[in-house]
Amino acid sequence: RYFDMNPEAMPNLNVIVEDGRYALNQLERRYSVIGIDAYRPPYIPWQLTTVEFFSEVRDHLLDNGVVAINVGRTDTDRRLIDALTATLLQVYPTVHAMDVPYSFNTILVASVQPTTSEDFIRNVALIPQDAPDDLKTTLNLAVSALVPVTASETIFTDNRAPVETMVDSMVLNFLFGGGVEQLR
Repeated sequence: RYFDMNPEAMPNLNVIVEDGRYALNQLERRYSVIGIDAYRPPYIPWQLTTVEFFSEVRDHLLDNGVVAINVGRTDTDRRLIDALTATLLQVYPTVHAMDVPYSFNTILVASVQPTTSEDFIRNVALIPQDAPDDLKTTLNLAVSALVPVTASETIFTDNRAPVETMVDSMVLNFLFGGGVEQLR
């Protein structure tokens, strides 16, 4: 409903709304794209941020597949993005980042195959002229929103995933640093 995902209009779409890790491990199919939209600061399920989880996601992707994750940040604090980049790079050869304009969100895209930003830009340029306008607009916006990725030294694992500590610190720094004014 919130993402306008109409199964009749998109027959290849398989929306699963359940406990993410449990539901993923019940699947027998492999997918081209797995989108994860379960991170909503300050409440991020740590078990969906770890090397082990992203390995499980990888096991459900096709050889040309990608995983896309919506991650929160502030204008001055990218620690969560950098830690998730480092974590994803333990499983995937490439991670790309797109800062969503006028928001506190970054989309991280990790690919099963090694890729470059130039590959993405080149592929977007090959989209047929008769493709839906919404698709062309969205992909061109994604190209313009590409930002360099930085991997931190923090890697989340099932044994150690200090997500809550990191997010709490980000939120407090934002609030005490005058960030509330950015919300108006």
